[in-house]
Amino acid sequence: MIEKAQKNDITEILAIISESKLEMDENNNPQWSEENYPECKIPNDIEKGNLFIYKEKDKIKGVIVIEKDTGEYDELINNSKKEAFILHRMAIKKTYRNQGIATHLFHFAEQKAKKEKVVVLKADTEKSNLKMNNFFKKLNYIEKGAFTYEDYPGTYIYYEKEIGEEK
Repeated sequence: MIEKAQKNDITEILAIISESKLEMDENNNPQWSEENYPECKIPNDIEKGNLFIYKEKDKIKGVIVIEKDTGEYDELINNSKKEAFILHRMAIKKTYRNQGIATHLFHFAEQKAKKEKVVVLKADTEKSNLKMNNFFKKLNYIEKGAFTYEDYPGTYIYYEKEIGEEK
């Protein structure tokens, strides 16, 4: 079941993120290498109603942020100007991987977008994050290019997926 995260979910969510950060570090992926990132974003994600959890039997198995595009990529890369959601901070608890949870979260994002008449999903991941890059391609996201941040390590592959027509 996918639902909006609540404040009382923070401890479990942070444990999943911590586990993912360790794995990224082991794979020399600098994506979440900043000391307090993405932990510092989670309370605000919850408050805004943008953080969703995949939960079964009272256990959070995965998380994703789905938020309205406000031009975050505009100065980084040429990207669609259509109504869009940006998908961020997806993580699946290690013991629950390869069970289709990430796919469920992404399909949920697509359904939410269609319901809200949003026609494009946007996302990025660090080039060394092979699992995530392959996952985007598996779900028919189109690689649109790469960018770097001036003040943050790594090179990021940017993806888009059109899911409907603008009305």
